[in-house]
Amino acid sequence: ENSKAGGRVICNSLACKGLFGNVDIARSLNSELIKQHLPIKVTATTNCVISTMVAAQRHFQQTCVALILNHGINASYYEKTTKIPKIKDTELGNSSALVAINTELARFGENSGVLKPTMWDHRIDRESSNTGRHIFEKLVADKYLGEIVRNLITDFMDARLIFPKDADVTMFSKPYSFYTSYMTIMEDNSDDVSEVGNLLQAGFNIDASLVDRQIVRALCKIVAIRAAKLVSAAVAGIIRRATDAMDSPESAVISISGQLTEMNQPYLNCTIETASSLVQKLGLAEPTFNVLGEDGYTVGAALSSLSK
Repeated sequence: ENSKAGGRVICNSLACKGLFGNVDIARSLNSELIKQHLPIKVTATTNCVISTMVAAQRHFQQTCVALILNHGINASYYEKTTKIPKIKDTELGNSSALVAINTELARFGENSGVLKPTMWDHRIDRESSNTGRHIFEKLVADKYLGEIVRNLITDFMDARLIFPKDADVTMFSKPYSFYTSYMTIMEDNSDDVSEVGNLLQAGFNIDASLVDRQIVRALCKIVAIRAAKLVSAAVAGIIRRATDAMDSPESAVISISGQLTEMNQPYLNCTIETASSLVQKLGLAEPTFNVLGEDGYTVGAALSSLSK
C-alpha cells in the first residue's frame, strides 16, 4: 500500500492463478462500480487491524497497538520509520514519523517451530484449505475454536467417555457443526449445568447426563483459555516492541475489536488480564485496554475514507 487508495493484492501462489496476481483494489472496484452504474467511489483501502488503530485514536490518541479477535486474528503497532529496512532509502524512511505495521499475526510461528500444536490442532490444519499456513490463527481464532472443541468431544465419544452408547451423534460428526458461539456455555455455573444440557438437546439431539455436561463445559473452557493465553503472549511481545518506538515510554493503550470481544467474555477477560500481567513482568507500565466491540474496524475504515 503506497497511498490511501493505493492498496494492492499481490499473490504469487498457484492458488491465485487465473484469479488475481497483482491487483489495484480501488481501481478494480471503481471500474466494476461504474459498469454497474452505481454512484459509489472507493476512496481508501485498508485492512481491519489498521482500521481498528484509526478508530481507536479517535478516542485514545496514545493507542500504540490494535488487536483483531474475529473469524481470523491480526495485530498492528506503530514503529519508527528508521527501523523499517524496506523504506530506509526513502524520504519517509529518513523522517521521524511513525508507521502502522500490519504484523500478519495469523502467520506467527509458521516456520519457527515455536508453537506446540496438539494432535487436534494438527488434524484441523491437515483438513483445512490452507494446510501449513496461518498456524497461530488456527489455535486462537473464532473460525477454529468451536471445531477444536468438536474434535475433542468426538474423540471422547470414540473412547466411550461421554454420552450414551445409543446417542444420535450425526450432528457432532459434521465438521464445524459446533460453533464457537456455543462456547459461551462455559459460563454456565448452575448446579445442573442446564444451559449446556439445553444446547446439546436442541442443537445435537443428545440427552446428556450431568457428568457429560460438565465435561463439555470443561472442554470449552480449556480451549478458550488456552487461546486467550496464546494471544496474550503475542500481544505482550508487540506491546514491548511498540513501547520501544515511543519517545517517552508510558502506559501503552491497546485497542481490541472483533466479534469475539462480545461473543466470549471469559476469552476476552483472560486475554486482557494475562497480557497485562506479562507486560508488567517485562518491566513495563501496566497497559490500558480499550475494547471497541465487534465493529470497531468499520468505524476506522470510514474515518480513513474521510481523511486527506
